[in-house]
Amino acid sequence: MADLNKLWVEKYRPQVIEEYIFQDDKQKASFLKMIDERSIPHLLLSGVQGSGKTTLAKILINEMQLDENDVLTINASDQNNVEVIRDTIKTFISTFAMSGYKIVHLEEADYLTLNAQGIMRGLMEDYADVARFILSCNYENKIMPAIRSRCQCFRFKSSNRDDIAEYMVKILASEHIQFDLDLIDKYISIHFPDIRSIIQSLQKNSVDGILQAHNDEGAVGDYKFELLNLIERDQWFEARKLACASVVAEEWEYIFRFLYENLHKTPKFSAGKYEDGIVIVADHLYKHALVADPEINAAAMFIRLTNI
Repeated sequence: MADLNKLWVEKYRPQVIEEYIFQDDKQKASFLKMIDERSIPHLLLSGVQGSGKTTLAKILINEMQLDENDVLTINASDQNNVEVIRDTIKTFISTFAMSGYKIVHLEEADYLTLNAQGIMRGLMEDYADVARFILSCNYENKIMPAIRSRCQCFRFKSSNRDDIAEYMVKILASEHIQFDLDLIDKYISIHFPDIRSIIQSLQKNSVDGILQAHNDEGAVGDYKFELLNLIERDQWFEARKLACASVVAEEWEYIFRFLYENLHKTPKFSAGKYEDGIVIVADHLYKHALVADPEINAAAMFIRLTNI
């Protein structure tokens, strides 16, 4: 039976560089070189959430074997103003480094205000001999060019679905959970590309040693499993009713991506009309940024997908 008191996300988070799944051999070689030399430049790790940026940053920091007092981690979604840069970070990097240099790990760095980024740019340059910055973010474009130019930038793409499925199978097998491969595929489809959300959902729905069908009743987003079932059966009218009744305002962009990733699974769009469906989704994604009512825009998209 699954131990629900232990978070699988943390339990199965890679702890050493050998356990980490890199995007490609070039990326792997870059980080192995840093570890071998025990020295890193300023780094900017950007890309989709749940793609392993924070995990890699933590592994890299551990592999540097620094004194624990030489590492400062700040989540910029909570601490993102000028005072944090001036008072916390500057004070930290101004003191003596037991390991020869210090590391500042800024998670969700795209939340930093422009003024805070402006001050940090100067610190990255003035203290380059004694401090290194590791910035992780979802949206690289929100980091000012002057900071990006001072970093080695690594962009994290969506992981390969087959690799994700293999990883999920290993977790479930380790937890002695019985599962169906098609059901795992549904979990991946619902939460892709966020690996963290996939793992959390698998744990939540593993009951009495068996992986159950997705059940988030009463939670935000409880419609997604049923929405996938509807579009897989080409029931677009019902899918529109469900989406318009369930999706909150900030989730519509997720729905566009969800459709893009899953249109090929539907009978209609697997029969040579996939490109037509993508064009419709792309058109309404563009309009989403312009319209006053995103639900009406999305409803129009579902109607076009129904009538194609």
